[in-house]
Amino acid sequence: MLYRLRPKGVLTWCDVPGYVVCRADDQPPPDWERLSWVPAETREFSADLLRIAVRYGARSGSGIILDARHTEDLGRADELRCDRIAAALARADRCESADEDLEWTRAEAAARQAEADLAELLAVPPQPHLVAHWCRLGGHYPD
Repeated sequence: MLYRLRPKGVLTWCDVPGYVVCRADDQPPPDWERLSWVPAETREFSADLLRIAVRYGARSGSGIILDARHTEDLGRADELRCDRIAAALARADRCESADEDLEWTRAEAAARQAEADLAELLAVPPQPHLVAHWCRLGGHYPD
């Protein structure tokens, strides 16, 4: 799956294998604009998503194309913590047990790992040509 980020916070997606972004530098790039893009409903545009895109994406006529695999850890830590809280609230009538403490510990460890994985993605320097492209299109880069 691909995401297309465009200035003004527009995020669309297309059901095309993400590996085509990696191959874009090996040959003339595809005309990304000709693909069938639809509004993204399960992910919102965010500064961290843009930060990932300028590190791992490819230019398109109207924005930056990104392999969705690079976004797997984005928001994952919060999701894990929220899921754990929701599960605890659903069982609020029961007493806390050692099993409950173990579940909290595991959920927090997974959330911290997701944060570390995201930090590793963002540790890669942005590609200057993608930042410049984004700014030429009228986008604001947050860093």
